Amino acid sequence: MKRKGEIVLSIIGGASSLIMIVIGLVFLYRKDDEAYLNYLHANWSESQVATSLEQMNQAGTMWVLPGIIGIALSIIAIILLKGNGGPKLTGWILILSSVVVCIISVFGFIPAMFFGIAGVMVLVRNPNIGKNKQLGK
Repeated sequence: MKRKGEIVLSIIGGASSLIMIVIGLVFLYRKDDEAYLNYLHANWSESQVATSLEQMNQAGTMWVLPGIIGIALSIIAIILLKGNGGPKLTGWILILSSVVVCIISVFGFIPAMFFGIAGVMVLVRNPNIGKNKQLGK
């Protein structure tokens, strides 16, 4: 059975997870960037700088971790959908990935939307039964 819609939604979810990883890596890179640190120290107090750097570290982690999980589970789901693996297993993997990504980080709601919709589509769609089987032949 062709599941182009589910595959496309899984790819979009994986791509948005990749974007999350890139944004998180930017946060993690900027917190160690010398020019940025000099700017912070010139304009802010030490407590504000420390708080800002701690928040950037946490934000980077909260963007990278769900992104990695989202990409890994979307690749597994795409492989299962392409190979006509168990549609129920694939649907539950997609729904599980949407829940996990959204629980780990509130920013993960974007890929979670695509994974959730694709998972429900996989579970709801009936397998394509040939005409002969439908007629009882």
